[in-house]
Amino acid sequence: MSNLILAPRVKPKIKFGYLGVPYDASTSIANPGARFAPSALREQFNLLLAKRVVDGRVVDMDRGELVDLSAVEVIDFGDVAISFYDHEKAIQQVTDATRQMIDSGFIPLVIGGDHGVTYPAFRALHDATRGNLGLIQLDAHCDMLDFNEKQGAISGSSGMARSLELGRLRGKNMAQVGLRGYATTQQWGVGAKYGVKRILAPEFAEMGAVAAAKQALAWARQGTEKIYLTVDIDALNPGEAPGTGWAEPGGLTVQQLLDFVRYVAPQVDALDLAELNPVFDSAPKQTTVMCARLLFDFVTVKARAANSVSRKPKPQRKK
Repeated sequence: MSNLILAPRVKPKIKFGYLGVPYDASTSIANPGARFAPSALREQFNLLLAKRVVDGRVVDMDRGELVDLSAVEVIDFGDVAISFYDHEKAIQQVTDATRQMIDSGFIPLVIGGDHGVTYPAFRALHDATRGNLGLIQLDAHCDMLDFNEKQGAISGSSGMARSLELGRLRGKNMAQVGLRGYATTQQWGVGAKYGVKRILAPEFAEMGAVAAAKQALAWARQGTEKIYLTVDIDALNPGEAPGTGWAEPGGLTVQQLLDFVRYVAPQVDALDLAELNPVFDSAPKQTTVMCARLLFDFVTVKARAANSVSRKPKPQRKK
């Protein structure tokens, strides 16, 4: 465990753990550099908290509301000590570090690295809980690679397929949102075989962010106990978010992404953010600052939901 990012002023009701995964060794077909994201995003996230949160409170100007963060704790668990020479070992290291946070009562904020981060972090939630799980994936790509000679079975292109194989994530509870461009028949077919639900980028544009979020959440929480959210930055239009390793034409706007995440956040039990690549970001750190905002939104929306629950009147016992 490393630095205290946000200290609670009273006994914490809700705790978040920031965990960096500076790993892009499995990025064999995209641009490397995502390994630098955890430290770059950590800096911007800390700045955002330091500048905006005063006396445990902050104003959410998107909603025109005061948010009480006095009972929120955000701890920086540092970066996972990664074994870059061994994918299997690296996966276990990320799983163990994420599991430690979950077992200690923290909501994980797992920051990649390439999109290989989802499988080990999701596996930690899978192993630490009971019941079926839901998964919402914001991404331009399927990440359903079964196997090929260049990437093998474990890479940034296979995380969703490996997560489905764990057993308690059913295809009908997995929502892939923002897919666009072109995919191999293998990647598309694996998702179809499992019955994975999909909202393609053109469909998202027609539905709008909130309607898409409602639909994805309905799929993910049907008969499930926990929900995992993974955000691949290449879901965004690269004109707004150039700092990614695999830019696809088209995509979601930043506002759409923020609106989507803000809607689903109260129901989400773990979050990862992948494929932020500071090497390709524009000045002044455009994509990195956006990612810091996304994390801050997630924290404040979860805090608001927790405060709302705690303020509900307790049912009166009948005499």
